[in-house]
Amino acid sequence: MYLFRELKGDEARHECASRPPFGVGLVNDHIERVEIWCTEFKDPGPDYTEFRMYDAAGALIATRRIGGY
Repeated sequence: MYLFRELKGDEARHECASRPPFGVGLVNDHIERVEIWCTEFKDPGPDYTEFRMYDAAGALIATRRIGGY
């Protein structure tokens, strides 16, 4: 698994609000930063993309996975 992308502020909220496969369809005004993690071909099991959403204090507030890259 590797960190594909990190977004902050409005860009992070917009990315999370987008519907799959481009986002997770989650609208939350408290999202201040999102990390987008992806599996690699060498990882066991099915491929997925994981969105880790954080608030302004840096606390993890939500994690969502979608299948594929």
